[in-house]
Amino acid sequence: MKKYISLKTLAAFHQVDEALLQELIEYEIVPLSKRNREWAISLDYLDDFERALRLHRELGVNLQGVDIICRMHNRMKEMQAEIEHLKSLLE
Repeated sequence: MKKYISLKTLAAFHQVDEALLQELIEYEIVPLSKRNREWAISLDYLDDFERALRLHRELGVNLQGVDIICRMHNRMKEMQAEIEHLKSLLE
């Protein structure tokens, strides 16, 4: 069973204003789900959210750049999984 964290809790914990959260959502960096009449993200995506937030806050990467970096990171993870699968077939 997946676990979720509400956007309000996430915003409060990371001291993020709702405008930034809204922008991350618009760029589809953070996929949302509706849970108990409240917007939330799966804990599976918490690392992605925190990575995006660090890129934006600490490195000053604009949200378009954050979007590209996150997409490339996800693609690299997919490719690595595919490589591992192919290696296992060769053994």
